[in-house]
Amino acid sequence: MDESYVDGRGGSPPRDDASLADIFKTFVRFLLLGFGSLALLFVIQLVLYVVAISVLGPVPEGGLEVQLISFLSLGLGTLVVAGAYLQNSGRDWSFVDIELPSLRDVAWTLGGFVILILGFLAVVSLFDLLGLSPAEHSSTDSIINATPQVILLVLVAQLLVVGPGEELLYRNVIQKSLYDSVGKPRAVVLASVIFSLVHIPAYSADGASLTGVATTLAAIFVLSLVLGGVYARTENMIVPAVIHGSYNVLSFYSTYATGGGGGTEALAWLF
Repeated sequence: MDESYVDGRGGSPPRDDASLADIFKTFVRFLLLGFGSLALLFVIQLVLYVVAISVLGPVPEGGLEVQLISFLSLGLGTLVVAGAYLQNSGRDWSFVDIELPSLRDVAWTLGGFVILILGFLAVVSLFDLLGLSPAEHSSTDSIINATPQVILLVLVAQLLVVGPGEELLYRNVIQKSLYDSVGKPRAVVLASVIFSLVHIPAYSADGASLTGVATTLAAIFVLSLVLGGVYARTENMIVPAVIHGSYNVLSFYSTYATGGGGGTEALAWLF
């Protein structure tokens, strides 16, 4: 439905004739927007952490409770950054593609989830074949040692906060905004690159190797292409948000249930 970009929901019609310099400038601008959300996330996380200590008392350092605060901060951070960008770019919340899923959307949701899982299995097999070891997400140890009650809260946060929050910013705001400059196919690719790069802090902790981080970012990029492609086809943010959140729920629970064994420590790629 490319025509939708003329009716006020998306701006001007997509173009495919942008120069490399224009594409690079646009890419950098949205990359900074993505990293800006990380900076805001840190501020919100600090505030929530202080509030949690004031209300609940000491929070175990390195525990999943801290990660839960981080996930809530991510949701708030992406929402604030998305809203600020829409306001400053002359758009409003009508730019956000939230609609009651149709039967077609449901089919894309189920199919996209299956493709995402198959993509994960294919990437894992390729890693094994090449002898590559992905970096471990900073929350993996916390997941393994968490209590069932906290895990349940984290699963809910992944489905209702993290998935929707990241899809709002990286697909609905960044990818859709890129349509005007580079067209849909390149927008999906560039948004996926940005989404991958902003995960560097989450995978570079604890002395992770450069090769391990690069391997993981490559995997995130591949899986992000699936989410971007599904969003481009459905133009309904709910679809990739449900796929993303459901994948993360499966990732967390698999890591928790197996104690990080069976290669599941690499599952948490989409945070």
